[in-house]
Amino acid sequence: MISIRQPRLVVVALVAFCFFTTTSRTTTRVHAVKAPTSSVHQAPPVHNPPSSQKLSPHIPVDDEAVSYSTTTSSIARPRGGARGSTGSDSHSSKRPSFYWAVFHNWMYFLSLGFNLINIPFMIRTIVDGPTAPAASAAAANLGTIVKPPSPQAIALSGKVESIDRLLTFLGIGYLSALSDTYGRKPLMLWSALGFMVTNLIQAQAGNLGTGAASAIPFLYLADTIDGCTSCMLPVCQAYTVDCSSKRDCATNLGIFQGLSAGGAFIFAFPIGGLIGAKKGPKVALRIAAGIQAINALIILFFTPESHTPTKDHSKMDLREANPIAGLQRLFGGSSLLRIASTAYFLASLARGSLDAQFPNYTNLRFGWTQAQSGPVLVLVGLMLAIVPRILVPRLGLRHSIVSGLLIFAVGLTGAGLAPTPAGFVAGIAVIAVGCVCLPTLQALLANLAPPEERGALLGAVSSVTELTGAIASTMYALILAKFNSDDAPLPLPGFHFLVGSLLLVGAWGMALPGLRTHKDNAALNISSDMYESLS
Repeated sequence: MISIRQPRLVVVALVAFCFFTTTSRTTTRVHAVKAPTSSVHQAPPVHNPPSSQKLSPHIPVDDEAVSYSTTTSSIARPRGGARGSTGSDSHSSKRPSFYWAVFHNWMYFLSLGFNLINIPFMIRTIVDGPTAPAASAAAANLGTIVKPPSPQAIALSGKVESIDRLLTFLGIGYLSALSDTYGRKPLMLWSALGFMVTNLIQAQAGNLGTGAASAIPFLYLADTIDGCTSCMLPVCQAYTVDCSSKRDCATNLGIFQGLSAGGAFIFAFPIGGLIGAKKGPKVALRIAAGIQAINALIILFFTPESHTPTKDHSKMDLREANPIAGLQRLFGGSSLLRIASTAYFLASLARGSLDAQFPNYTNLRFGWTQAQSGPVLVLVGLMLAIVPRILVPRLGLRHSIVSGLLIFAVGLTGAGLAPTPAGFVAGIAVIAVGCVCLPTLQALLANLAPPEERGALLGAVSSVTELTGAIASTMYALILAKFNSDDAPLPLPGFHFLVGSLLLVGAWGMALPGLRTHKDNAALNISSDMYESLS
């Protein structure tokens, strides 16, 4: 068994495995699915992911092109796309290659991975100070001096992340709509420059000194900028649609998601973790900023535009960018739609117990640094990509949802109570299996929408993901800080996992009878060929 304290071996094995699976997936033809003629239409399932992403209301869905969206982990989620030019194949030579979008999104997610694995340690440096006795032998072997995070550092990390997620929830639809009006390149450039500035400000905050009152406003400023500029994935997804024929649209979107988001995190988490552990989080954040500077220069001078800007800017319908309207669409519909939406809300909020404070909890509980957390996060992402492809075709949507919610709850309980790293990793493996409930719930929601409303409904689903992320960032940070303080009400440092487990039990208790009542609904039926070709 490979020790968790030997991250290099884990990384090499995972990278080799990911390369093999991605190559196989890329060379496999994905068949377009013709929309059924019944009143309830089927759609390919979508996966939930690491990071704030959303499918915009503007991706067209017709008999030859299907709406598609996946993610690979807790830190990566589709945030959408925009209306594209999917003309006939005879004009395909006039369109730029969609690999421009793959490249720019890969660069963005590479920086994002560097940031996500290091920013909790940067905040801890500001609040708690950089020097303390080594928390573990693993940290000492890496030449890193660390200490468990204080409750103040944990709470601050949750608050600044909530600002980012809330602003993304409010603004991502508007930014996606702007790309329809002004073209894709300006919004891609806006996002790259915004994330570059975010990383530079966060690194600068670390230079202001431990406990400096002026450092904390810099952290809030950085996440405010990030929340107002986060649109790289949806606009690149729209770029891919622009460059694809109707026949190849779903295939190209699958390649885009697998290579650009998942492929970037495979490298970013372990490499960014090692750099942060050896050189400090400020160095990793500056590297992330440099990557986005290069990304912006390539967008500005080399990348061709895929979408001709609209001459009449007054035609942009801001109602499509309203996140509240999306929530009304989900929770104000049919009985089955409300059941699925509520279950997804609770499951997504429970998922935040794993995502929101993973580096802080593992350092607090087991003394892990970025170097140990990175490979485990890669493992989680790989399992989330593989498990649904195995279970859903065999169990079907209804049983995958119901069993997934329960397994997810068991995994969170095990992770929260595990006293050793081995037990914790075992709990994480169970969680990765249970997370099958998230993409299957999204698939059910997509199936409940007619083709002309499918994109808008999936955009609303991703808005829910952003909203639950904003709530989870603060809620779980406060719980983790409270139960790891001197006046903790119970000796349960992993109590935030138990809270997530209770939310999942509630979702399971509601979904079990609700889905059984609607078991004959066509939306709960999905062919294994459809799922395997589009997942």
